[in-house]
Amino acid sequence: MPRLEIVDGPEKGKVFAIQREETVIGRVAYCDVVLAQKNISRQHARVVRSGTDFFLEDMDSTNGTFLNGKRVRARTRLRDHDLIRVYDVTLLFRELVEAEEARRETAGGDGGESSSGMTTETLSPAVAPTEDLRRNVGVNAYDKLRTVLQINRTLGSSLNIDLVLPKILDSLITVFPQTDRAYILFPDEQTGELRVRAEKRKDEGTLITSSLGPISQTIANRVLSCGEAILNADGLDDNQFQVSDSVLDFPIRSMMCAPLIGPMQKPLGIIYVDTNDPYERFHEDDLEVLLSLAATAGQAVEYARSHETQLRMDRRQRELATAKQVQLHFLPQSRPQVGGYRFFEFYNSAEEVGGDLYGYLTLPDGRLAITLGDVSGKGITAALIMARLCSEVRYRLVSAATPWEAVHDLNNEFSRPENEAWFVTFVLCVLDAQRHEVMLVNAGHMAPILRRFTTGEVVEVGDELAGPPLGCEAGTRYEPFRLHLDPGDALLMYTDGINEAMDPHRTVYGSRQVRKTLQAGPKPIDELCLHLLADVKRFTENQPQNDDICLVGIQRE
Repeated sequence: MPRLEIVDGPEKGKVFAIQREETVIGRVAYCDVVLAQKNISRQHARVVRSGTDFFLEDMDSTNGTFLNGKRVRARTRLRDHDLIRVYDVTLLFRELVEAEEARRETAGGDGGESSSGMTTETLSPAVAPTEDLRRNVGVNAYDKLRTVLQINRTLGSSLNIDLVLPKILDSLITVFPQTDRAYILFPDEQTGELRVRAEKRKDEGTLITSSLGPISQTIANRVLSCGEAILNADGLDDNQFQVSDSVLDFPIRSMMCAPLIGPMQKPLGIIYVDTNDPYERFHEDDLEVLLSLAATAGQAVEYARSHETQLRMDRRQRELATAKQVQLHFLPQSRPQVGGYRFFEFYNSAEEVGGDLYGYLTLPDGRLAITLGDVSGKGITAALIMARLCSEVRYRLVSAATPWEAVHDLNNEFSRPENEAWFVTFVLCVLDAQRHEVMLVNAGHMAPILRRFTTGEVVEVGDELAGPPLGCEAGTRYEPFRLHLDPGDALLMYTDGINEAMDPHRTVYGSRQVRKTLQAGPKPIDELCLHLLADVKRFTENQPQNDDICLVGIQRE
């Protein structure tokens, strides 16, 4: 009579006779085969009789049903000695002949009733499941399956590959006790050369090394590039595999090599075992076990790599967020309080950190210095230069004899040979609030824009005296440009994130549109600047910024 035997798990040795057309395996009492573990579904799987054949079906269980190590996704034919795994319980399917039943009865097996009303019996030691399997399925087949299941649980217990890989090799030695060497190798991300990540030698134990060891480079590359497994049961053939001299130094009698393939179906590395024992060579069924293990290990490797990549991204995001907070501390925390004048500023980097800067500094003679600059490039490098420039500007403005001498000194500092890979466009505006006079020094930046209150005229000022950007040419002498501010006049300075903003068709906003928008804008400085920023946003149709934006405005009340 057909039956199911529990060969691994709680109630090991319990037997369930298959007497119905449909035998349900599950957790609840009304199932035909009751397995009480909480991780088994209420109705987990079923065995269906169709004529003289039997089939296994999964009943949409949470943790899946496995037949001989493979997940059951459709009705699958059962054969004698098939192993069914339901979570951590393994059942052996038997189609018993009458002679075997008679032998069991002669051996004195007592029958009983299970919780489901089905016949159970205690197997005598002579026919214990492990011995039965070894006799009928093949030497060590049951132990191999148990070890593969154990390795699967090990792989699911950690996302740290360096902890998991040695355990895999330890388990391989258990499955294949004749193994003399076992390796897991991954290609180097830079060179592509295979590197050993875990190694197990019968005489030396587990260790980590960077060398390839006694493995044919030809075999390893073939397995990795083609994604195919190789079995050689009669020793390595120099003509077949082009084995290197280093391999021939080792009396390898038999070897297996399989690819580690992840969910993306791309070989990630290889797993290799060999033996020197001429009487215990590897066979086709051994390669099947190795392939099953390699597939599971490949998935674990890919998941672990994804996890490590996500951790690096999260860490980088945290670092960039911290860098942004540090960078913002270099910028003014409040607007200056100057009688008769109003100010506006706006700063927004294209990335987490940027290379634009602005600042306010009261000079020793009481005048107010307003600075605005744009470091070439974006990102971390530009942000570091921006931080250095902020400090240099403050120091030079306080220590130099005149503001324009401070710009000379800045240029000489940033023109040093070690700084020649980048430059800074920079504009200095010194406001004398008593005389209502502004002095401009321009180092390669867009000309500031003056809007007259009475006439509405909008003009670029000081461009004729502008010099090259800081860091381009040492010894450059910068000349100041002076202008007078009448009541209501506004002066704006901005970086190229505004005039070089692009719409979805990659049309540039342009300096002409900047002037046109300012001419049509409201009178108060804060409303005027916000009007310009809103028009740029409208123009780009909310496309991501392609450069940092900085805008500073001054207006005489």
